Amino acid sequence: MKIKLTEVPEEGRSYHWTTQSGEANAVLADIVGKNAYDTEFFIKPLNSKDFELTGRIKTKSPEVCSRCGNDINFPVNERFHEILIPKQSQPRASKYSKVNHVSDLPEGGPEVSEYENMAFDMGEFLHEVVALAAPFNPACPEIGEDGKPSDCRIPESGQGLIYDEEMPVEKPQNPFAALKNLKRLN
Repeated sequence: MKIKLTEVPEEGRSYHWTTQSGEANAVLADIVGKNAYDTEFFIKPLNSKDFELTGRIKTKSPEVCSRCGNDINFPVNERFHEILIPKQSQPRASKYSKVNHVSDLPEGGPEVSEYENMAFDMGEFLHEVVALAAPFNPACPEIGEDGKPSDCRIPESGQGLIYDEEMPVEKPQNPFAALKNLKRLN
């Protein structure tokens, strides 16, 4: 859903979108599945072209546990703070092309998003926020919804994580030592 930035008053405007109100249902359907979402955000003009966007989104994203393979609903509770600027062309030699890595960017300040034709696609922005919140290797929570420890984190023995492996105590034998005992067949 696109928001017309020309309709945002000088004092700013608050928005509250939910699954029931349905503004972003179609856009978020592939990333939240049947889970509900709740988002609140505020847009305020800084000048005639730039806007400040602050808010949060709370939902769950269907994922597959990287440890046990079970389907889980990963909780997403993200806050965002953006400065909306008009879309600009970025030539290869622009000042933004000189940033080599994300770690080179300043930390703690607002991020920057671009809009076109005085309209900001808030639905796509929320989709990106939820997508970036999912970890690379999602895992079952340590404590399940029933208040008990998760099955994938505690093996049947009840000790440690599922991936605890005992390290060999003694030094393994040289693999070439076995060749000494072989007889040549001629």
